[in-house]
Amino acid sequence: MIRAIVLFLLLFLASSDVLARLIDKNSAQKIFLSDLLDLKPDKYFQGINYSRFPKSERGLRLSMNFNRYPMDIMYAPFRARTYTVQHNDTLNKISRRNAVTIEFIKELNGMKSDRLKVGQRLLIPDLGFTLEINKTLNRLYLKVGNVLVKEYPVSTGKSAYQTPVGIFFIQSRYPFPTWFHKGVVVAAASPENYLGSRWLGFDKPQFGLHGTIFPELIGQSVSKGCIRMKNEDVEELYEFIPVGTTVIIKDM
Repeated sequence: MIRAIVLFLLLFLASSDVLARLIDKNSAQKIFLSDLLDLKPDKYFQGINYSRFPKSERGLRLSMNFNRYPMDIMYAPFRARTYTVQHNDTLNKISRRNAVTIEFIKELNGMKSDRLKVGQRLLIPDLGFTLEINKTLNRLYLKVGNVLVKEYPVSTGKSAYQTPVGIFFIQSRYPFPTWFHKGVVVAAASPENYLGSRWLGFDKPQFGLHGTIFPELIGQSVSKGCIRMKNEDVEELYEFIPVGTTVIIKDM
């Protein structure tokens, strides 16, 4: 499934000629996303508290409204560039500079290890993923601009107040996280570890996206505030979502 999503994204990364014609033809549909530091509330987010967003100018994206068949995603106006590996470069440094995961870089470039060679050319995506979570429907939507890439079932908080509503960003990423619960350290391998196989933490302390040891409860409002996903789903999402990714949580 991960390879299928990567292939899907590569298709619209490779559509620059079609893209140029689409932008000219549909100029009235262009939407320039504001820098999130300057985001102002509108009727959609009325009354929601905004979180701090450390977004740079390169985080601005051009997207369009799509009312056609979903396969038009391949024509969406997103960019990729080629990067030439320099002396002392590492995948960690490159991924941090470009706000993309190491896993995604390796998948796009067919890399089996983390080793780099000076002069090596890498395809670096510039996609601007966004995660939208609807608490009422218990669904998570993975988007690039306004384009829906995939939808996932999730579990949210038991009450309307336990899962926070607003805009946040991913602040931490951990595979096989250790769970610190009421003074007890629960190892990643423990069958009692509620966090499952992945953790994507928000800038709001103690809240985030994670796996679960209760997959049968996914789709219900049963958590203590975090967003639970099936382990296989959060593992797939983890491949694409870097630190700094926007997370929008709403309850309608």
